[in-house]
Amino acid sequence: MNSSLGKIIFLLVIPFLLMAKVSVSVDKPVVYFGDDVVFTITAEGEDITFPQITMIGTTVVKGTSSSSSVRIVNGNYSKTVSQSYTLSPKGPLNIPSYEVKVDGKTEKTDPLSVKTVKSSKNPDAAVVLDLKLEKKEAYIGEAIRFDLVFKQRPNVRIDQLQIEEPKFEDFWIKKIEGVKKGSEGEYITQTYSYLLFPQKSGKLSIPAVTADVGQAVRQRSRGGMNDPFFSSFFGSRMQVSKVFSNEAVLDVKPLPGNLELYGNFNIKTSVDKEKIHTNKPVNLNISIDGVGNLDDIQKFSLDIDGVIVYSNEPEINTRMSGAEYLGSFEQKIALIGDQDYTIPALTLRYYDKDTHKEVIKKSEPIKIHVIGASAKVQNTFETADTSKVESTPQKQATKSVVTSTDKMTLFYAAAIGFIIGALLSYLMMRNKKERRPQAKKETPIEQLIVKTKGDKALFELLLPYKKSSIVISAVLEKLEENLYRGAKNNIDKKTLIAHFRGEESIAELI
Repeated sequence: MNSSLGKIIFLLVIPFLLMAKVSVSVDKPVVYFGDDVVFTITAEGEDITFPQITMIGTTVVKGTSSSSSVRIVNGNYSKTVSQSYTLSPKGPLNIPSYEVKVDGKTEKTDPLSVKTVKSSKNPDAAVVLDLKLEKKEAYIGEAIRFDLVFKQRPNVRIDQLQIEEPKFEDFWIKKIEGVKKGSEGEYITQTYSYLLFPQKSGKLSIPAVTADVGQAVRQRSRGGMNDPFFSSFFGSRMQVSKVFSNEAVLDVKPLPGNLELYGNFNIKTSVDKEKIHTNKPVNLNISIDGVGNLDDIQKFSLDIDGVIVYSNEPEINTRMSGAEYLGSFEQKIALIGDQDYTIPALTLRYYDKDTHKEVIKKSEPIKIHVIGASAKVQNTFETADTSKVESTPQKQATKSVVTSTDKMTLFYAAAIGFIIGALLSYLMMRNKKERRPQAKKETPIEQLIVKTKGDKALFELLLPYKKSSIVISAVLEKLEENLYRGAKNNIDKKTLIAHFRGEESIAELI
């Protein structure tokens, strides 16, 4: 009987063990370079939690989808859920083991691998994608033009075309807007142009780029009819095929002397005023223009003794002019000092694209005169000259005789002193009772905060206090965001005044 009971329990447990299993699959074990592959995890159970997968190795998951089904056989209920992940590998794809929670238990999937192969490019195909580089050698930071030319024969109909946006390792890429249409031999062409900026030296590989070519295929109606009426009624589906470009290699040379800029540039500086009242800001403008990778120019910073410096983020505007990449770099810096000071010359180093030599250009130093500057006072101390101090002989004590008249004088003096002391004590006690707290008198900075109108005026007023506390620095950052980044931060003047009085906490202002 025990044997029979064990068999019954075993038969009851088997369905639950089967439901807890998970399986994995791929729609194809071998794919072309850049083609899509679908990786699917399937589990059976009631409560299923799939892993969150956004990347497998170096391949990004393009999308996910799920499906479920319910099966009832002879009264037995089972639920199956599948989670699918779509990827486009550009190399061998090794899918590791993943954990799936099924009805409170943790199950592990089996690892899988997908092989990728390069498609053979047929130059006489109906559609072709060519990758063309402007040159095969370049310097770090040099702008290299490359084109993706999509070619199709005139008798080939294309209903949908999607070309992959290039993303190459070790390159910064900027797209040139617009598509140039033309012809090449027996092909109609569409040219998409980009600029490559190599970020390191060596022989850098540029992998193939893919294009999805879609053609609408009519759906056949029931009964095999292909009548235009039924075709338009039942619609059509898009049949997509992939086209791969060629690959390329660019030989990148390093810039000498640890230079980072390549091109031809000019730098100049200017100020809104060279004479300024004490604790008022001088606005310095740094302007750089030229041809080359202006995007690599770093933000300037100044360190001037006794001067508060506030640097804004630079604004870079670029454009294409013919085959050249050019533009401008603008940065504003506010400076406040209470003494005369000099803005030093700023230096710009780059590798000239024409002379192939290092070029150093400097701006002119600018002297700023501060009106009403406080004089620098040296601490001086006077010491008493004790060398000429003469000692005077003390007078010998003499015996005094007090008469009756002197006694009366002393009596009146004591009486008057007592009356005056009593009167003073009374007045002091009365004054103590009538004393009331007086309102604090506003300081000049508090009065100016109340009178300021607009973020710019308040920004200039608070700038001299930037280093006084982290609170003022935080307020200045919010004002800077309002002035130069389009933000709409609200600055509470009452809270700001309370901070200067020492009545508010830091958290209320930041």
